[in-house]
Amino acid sequence: MARIDKLIWYIIDLAILLAVLGMVSLITLQVGSRLVRFSVPWTEELSRFLFIWTIWLGLAASFRSGAHPTFQLVPDTAPRPVLIFMRAVQTSAIAVLFGAVGWHGLALLQQQIRFGEQSPILQIGMWWATLPLIVGSVFAILGALIDSFRSLDVTPNQITGGPSQ
Repeated sequence: MARIDKLIWYIIDLAILLAVLGMVSLITLQVGSRLVRFSVPWTEELSRFLFIWTIWLGLAASFRSGAHPTFQLVPDTAPRPVLIFMRAVQTSAIAVLFGAVGWHGLALLQQQIRFGEQSPILQIGMWWATLPLIVGSVFAILGALIDSFRSLDVTPNQITGGPSQ
């Protein structure tokens, strides 16, 4: 399971890196082309698509590493059951929020596919700009769950009362 987890997050980190490198290259091309008075219009649209992917994949990665903003109601010195309960509340709130975002993102994606919405310059489906909402939401929930268990050194079996391994 740990190997699959590492592979998934490696792919996400690689996708973020490629999207950022793509944005930098496209914006450099855009600025350079304007300097020689030959604008390349599609670079702005494609860099915007890459930016959206970067935001949502980066958001998911931040939840996995615990770098997301939090509101701490109890100090770390509180009793362990209280910390576990508060972490469960926090993770549940994250799951509800991103579940709703992902659900509505999926409805929007289906609508964009159904109506054949296309980007003005590249003429590709606008669903490519909506898909990261869904992907990012799923991985944000997964990342929050991973961080929740890791930050308290708790296995899922300890919370449910099942056998520990």
